[in-house]
Amino acid sequence: MELQLPFFPFFFTLLLFLILIVKHGKNPKSRGPVPKLPPGPRKLPLIGNLHQLATGLPHHTLTDLAKKHGGIVHLKLGEVSAIVISSPEAAKEVMEDP
Repeated sequence: MELQLPFFPFFFTLLLFLILIVKHGKNPKSRGPVPKLPPGPRKLPLIGNLHQLATGLPHHTLTDLAKKHGGIVHLKLGEVSAIVISSPEAAKEVMEDP
């Protein structure tokens, strides 16, 4: 007996995978100047730093990241960039009116 895969679901999955690869591989220089971001942990493709927040209690993980990278940390949560401010001095500086 020969195993036959339905054509449409296989083709659709392959097409979706190729679209994701092309979208992820676009040249970031074509989007304009990249802002200088604070330091942060290494990111994984597509999910960013979500895996680090899922390993334990998020506030403990963020405390550990602040100890390692400083009071201001850049995290990538999927496709969204987040800046986490965890020191009172940095929070006061950010919240001041210009």
